[in-house]
Order: sequence, then structure tokens, then C-alpha cells
Amino acid sequence: MPSRPTAQNDALPPNVRDRHEAAAGAAPSPTLGMAGLLTALSALLLSVVSFAATGIAVPDIGASLRATAAEQSLVVSVYTLGFAAPMVVGGRLGDLYGRRRLFLLGMAGFTAASLASMLAPTITVLIVARALAGVSAAAMVPQVLATITASTQGRERARAVALFGATAGGATAVGQVLGGVLLSVPMVGAPWRTVFAMSVLMGVVAFLAALRWMPGTDAPGHRSLDLIGTALLGSALLALLVPLSQGGALGRPVWSRVLLAAVPVLFAAFWTRQHRLHRRGLVPLVPPPLLRLRPYRLGLVMALMLQSAFGAFTFLYALTTQTGLGWSPMNAALVLLPFALCFFAASIWSGRLAPRFGFRRLLTIGGIVQAVMLAVTAWSVLVQSDDLDAWTLAALLVGVGVGQALMFGPLVGAMIADVPAAFAGAASGVVQTVQQAAMGLGVAVAGGLLGSAVAGSGAAAVGQVYATALAVCMLVQAAFAIAFALCALALPKR
Repeated sequence: MPSRPTAQNDALPPNVRDRHEAAAGAAPSPTLGMAGLLTALSALLLSVVSFAATGIAVPDIGASLRATAAEQSLVVSVYTLGFAAPMVVGGRLGDLYGRRRLFLLGMAGFTAASLASMLAPTITVLIVARALAGVSAAAMVPQVLATITASTQGRERARAVALFGATAGGATAVGQVLGGVLLSVPMVGAPWRTVFAMSVLMGVVAFLAALRWMPGTDAPGHRSLDLIGTALLGSALLALLVPLSQGGALGRPVWSRVLLAAVPVLFAAFWTRQHRLHRRGLVPLVPPPLLRLRPYRLGLVMALMLQSAFGAFTFLYALTTQTGLGWSPMNAALVLLPFALCFFAASIWSGRLAPRFGFRRLLTIGGIVQAVMLAVTAWSVLVQSDDLDAWTLAALLVGVGVGQALMFGPLVGAMIADVPAAFAGAASGVVQTVQQAAMGLGVAVAGGLLGSAVAGSGAAAVGQVYATALAVCMLVQAAFAIAFALCALALPKR
């Protein structure tokens, strides 16, 4: 069977391209199949559901283990740091040593860390276990999109990417609902332990399924890892994410500003090294040819806008409904459930439409739909203020979910359309690192602005301040959706 078109192979350096083409001619690509796809998606589902459910359980964890507010914050943030910082490395290791192997190792580590979390006797043990769970997730999650890229084409890929988008977007609300349900079940001991017991059970099932159905998609080429580049990239991501996740709670100390100032220097040093390795015919951690692919390069900018706005929304939504309006965690989660279900259904629908109408058209329509629905929802929140009606909000968020589904899934599909299979893991790792960093950026900015607004308001007006902050966030998100749609017009027509 001939290799893929030159649009992909030309992105490879000569020595890697020769091995890639030889391997492509020697054996056909493995077939993913529906069972394999669902198995791969289980890693993404598990990682997001665990994160969302843990966020709901944090107050119960704090009361049970007598944790301070800072320690409770660490339970959530160390997972994010452990997940986001080594994501590119996890994707590249999958390229070099086998994506199925990294998937199994990551799933085993995640399950073991979840078990340690469930049994944690102290808050310190729990924080360490959550950090290890994040690192394990960074090993398994990049293999999901990389496996889809390496083992599917055409309509099959469009459907797989649609399910990927549906899982990524809907899992947050599903995790919140599951967390609320598990915390509401009467039991002896601390209810929060059932949240991690759920992760253990899901991890065991996913691991056994991967042994049976996960295809091997080893990339051809020399097995070497750029250790210096790994250290530079890891340092840059930590310098960015640590101040974003912890700096605000600590009052923006000097060290957080120093780290943020070092971020561009570290990224510049990393990227210079990647170009040097590529020119020498060696294998960089992030291949520079990836950013020569226009849909991939533009897609990263669009993903940054989409995820930062969504991160700010989810953060402000939780605080507005529970702290500002006094809703229970279950009530707040159930309002998001129609959003999640419609997001899931619309994502699958977009996968069927993508081969017919093209990514560019769907992305443009999605951006416009979301901008309109967000503006309407923001107006409703402003009018109702602290008397916000749950049914009205749930109904309006359905339209927001449809628009977001037409943005997320097709965006991923457009980005990976021309990515060579040999670079699938690196491409997946970069995409998901950008998404995680953007979410953290959105949360940090929203948290800082909300803190200033609440501090300057009277106690009687707190509910109104929270509602106003959520409405303003939605208006900013609508503006980002319009910019997203304009960027989509610059994508290729095919």
C-alpha cells in the first residue's frame, strides 16, 4: 500500500521520512474499530471525570482530613500541574515506544494512584497521590488522539474525532453529576472516598479492555528522546502553570512574577533547540514542521481562545451558583447536564456533517451560534441577577452546548487532518497542553477579577456581584467565539 500523500510526508525530515515511507509500504496501518475507539476514549473520559468529581468533593475532603483552604486547593491544582506539564513528553514517548504501551502504563499508574487517593489517611498523602494521578494521565491521554490519527482516515476519522470532542466536552458535566450523586449516597465513613473508588473501578475495566482491543500504532524511526528539550519544556510549563494555579491564592508573591517573566525565555530556548535538532536530522520533542501546517498552527490559536473562555466560564459558574446563589452542588451540576447531553449529541452529529460540509463551514457556524446564545444567556443572567432561575439557565445553555460542539470536534479534526502518523503523539500532546494551559489561564484571570469585584462590594450584594461576573464572562466568551469564527474562515476550504 502506498504511503500517505506528500502533504504529510514532506513535513518529515529526510531520514525520518524514509523510514516512515518504508514502514508504510511494509505493513498496513492498524484498524481502530469501535471497540478500540471506545477503549481509547476511556482514558480521556476517566481523566476528566475524575478531575470534575474531585472538584465537587473538595469541601468534604477538607472536613474529613482537616485540611486548610490552601491544601484543599492543592488537591485540585497538583493534578492539573501533573497532567499538563508532561503532556507533550507523554505524547512523544508514545510515538517512540508505542502508544498502546504508554496507554497501558498510564492507565495502570492512574488506577494505582486513585486507589492510594481512596485510602489516603492524611491530606499530604492525598495531594501526592493526585499529583501521581496527573502524571499518569499525561502518559495515557495523549495516546487517545494519537491513536485516532495513526489508525483512521476519512469518514472513520471524522466520526472518531467527533466522539473525542463529545467525550472531552461532556465529561466535565458528567463528572460533576457523578460526584454529586456519590457524595449524596449515605455510607459509613467519608463519602469523598467513593469518588476515587469510582476511578479505580473505571481504571481496571479500561485497562482490561485495552489489553483486548487497543491497537498497537508504533511509529517508525530511531528511539531517542530529547532530554534537554524535555527539561526546557517542562520548566517553561511549570513556570507558567504554577503561578496561574497558586499565585492568586497566595497574593501574587514575587516568585510567581519571576516565574512568569521566565516563561518566554524558556519557551524561546526550547524552540531554538527543536529547530537545531530538526536541521541536524535528529528527532526533536516537538517537530517544527508541525507548525508549518497551517490548519494545525491556526488551530492552536483557536484552541487557546476556546479553552481559556470555557475555563473561565466553568470556574465562575461553579462559584456563582454555589457561593453566590447558594445552590447545592447537585443542583448546580444538574443544570449543566442538558448542556453536556446536547454537546454530546451535537458532537456526534458534527462528525457526520464534517465530510460533507467541511471543517471550515462547521467551525464558522459553531462560533456564530455560540456567540448569539452566550449573548442571550448573559442578558438573562443580568436581568435575573441573584434570582437566577435554574430552568431558564439550563434551557439557554443547551444552545451554548450545540454551538460549542460545532467548534470543538471539527477544530480537532481540522488540526490533525495533515499531521503525519509519525508525529501523531507529539501533535496530540501539544494540542492538549495548549488546552490545559488555556483553561488554567482562563481560571486565573476570572478568579483575579472576581476576587477584586467581591472585595469591593457590600455583603448584601455578593449574589448580584457573582451573577454580574458570570454574565460579563459570557459576553467575553461570545467575543472570543466571534474571533474564533473569523479565524475559521482562514482555514483551507477542503
